Amino acid sequence: MFVYYNFDNFRLGINIPNVCNNKILDELQILNFSMSSFVSAQDGENSEIFTLKQVHGTEIVFIESGKIFYKDSSVDFSYSLREKFQADAIICLDKNVKIGIRSADCAPIMFYGKELVGGIHAGWRGLKSGIIQNVINTAISKYNFKPENGIYFILPCIHSCCYEVGQEFLEWAKDFCLVRNGKVYFDIPKFVLSKLKEFDVSEENIYYSPLCTSCYSNVLPSYRASNTEERLESFIELT
Repeated sequence: MFVYYNFDNFRLGINIPNVCNNKILDELQILNFSMSSFVSAQDGENSEIFTLKQVHGTEIVFIESGKIFYKDSSVDFSYSLREKFQADAIICLDKNVKIGIRSADCAPIMFYGKELVGGIHAGWRGLKSGIIQNVINTAISKYNFKPENGIYFILPCIHSCCYEVGQEFLEWAKDFCLVRNGKVYFDIPKFVLSKLKEFDVSEENIYYSPLCTSCYSNVLPSYRASNTEERLESFIELT
């Protein structure tokens, strides 16, 4: 099922595998509940989304002037090259190119700036390695991006109600963990929010889904809940 939101200069959406019932769209209206006052979800035709071969790292792919730039190489842009580049973030300056992040519990972070859009695959390994800081700092230095003026979306991921982790998380993410009955649970959205705030991003510019992928595993892919090989595809594009 292909669901998207139209904004003035960009489009945000998700592609949910193996879902064909349009009635689910009503449930997904709370996808970004704080956006509901000015944008509504719509269902649409499936279309191509450029995604990566995600490896829980911090590498970035750039799409600009009809080309894909990866490390020290470049090739002409083509959707046929989806999942060919080992990276966990994309920055795109070209219009009408859908860039996507695939996930089944990790957080897809999509963002919009004045002349660019980006996507970040944020699992705990990438978060610990500083993928958010790397992407934003790179956008600042390479494109004069103003992070405080961007709009950010934390799309469906596993939440602290279900995300049990090891005790070692208390060593590097104590402020973002809950301890219940001796077990540790990690709060991905809270961690992401804190990293964005380090760049003076206001909470008014950050929208996040209240849907936990594990709790909603009957609709959304969750590896923790079912070991699924399916993936949610979140996308954003300049229009």
